[in-house]
Amino acid sequence: MIQEVTPKLAVIIINHHHGDMLKRAVESIMNSSYDKPYQVFVINNLKDDATKKWLTQAFPDIELIENDKPKGFASNNNQIIAEHADFDYYLLVNPDATCLSGMLSQLIVVMEDNPKIGVAGPRLINPDGTVQPSRRRFASFLVLLVRALHIDVLFKGLAVVDHYLMNDVEFNDIAEVDWITGAVMILRKKALEDVGLFDERFFMYFEDEDLCCRMWQQGWKVCYLNAAVAYHEHIAEGRKKIFSKANFHHIGSAFKMLLKYQGRIVRCYDKGAVNRAPLSTGK
Repeated sequence: MIQEVTPKLAVIIINHHHGDMLKRAVESIMNSSYDKPYQVFVINNLKDDATKKWLTQAFPDIELIENDKPKGFASNNNQIIAEHADFDYYLLVNPDATCLSGMLSQLIVVMEDNPKIGVAGPRLINPDGTVQPSRRRFASFLVLLVRALHIDVLFKGLAVVDHYLMNDVEFNDIAEVDWITGAVMILRKKALEDVGLFDERFFMYFEDEDLCCRMWQQGWKVCYLNAAVAYHEHIAEGRKKIFSKANFHHIGSAFKMLLKYQGRIVRCYDKGAVNRAPLSTGK
């Protein structure tokens, strides 16, 4: 008789004084219907005594990491993955995300049934019930320019942006996509061993797109699972405030992305070389 091996899952949440939003994110994970063991890590990227007290009292099994000084998204997640390398999967959850019941189970089942998926993400829903375009095509130079300058905020429905956001595609079960945003994403440890961790040159923004590009380059797939759902408040200061520090990070990371791929982000891998074998939905 073959004994079933339970995959080891780590959940990583980075906190920047998110208060009640963080509480909702943590509670959605801890109250999940997922019935296998998993470990949650919360990183206080800024000193936050209130969160520390709440976590200690409400969820003492959560491992809390407190940074002496703020680190970027890439560095924070890399630290947990490198120091806790015995997990099979790492689920990254933004503090402004709330995972619906069943999301963890659905993501794990799909990853287990499709061993060539390196990264997967759920459908993200805005607070008003509309779908966020969290699955995207790789960005062209024009898209980077339009979004960095917030031209798409002034002129809605630009065809080049709609194409980038995959607004022309109707998603059903599971689909291969160029990349998914890091608001909620699950990473396979074996794939990370192959392609490497997040590139810490990206302090904020584009580290998720870069990782997905490297996944495809090494033969791993990136997939969007429509059936798994999370609510995402999508603070996205860099997209909403043109003169914010976050937007300057966004522009800087866009240039780093262009330099890294020599302006050929859209063609960063040979799509013809990818094995397009049917994907299992885990049903």
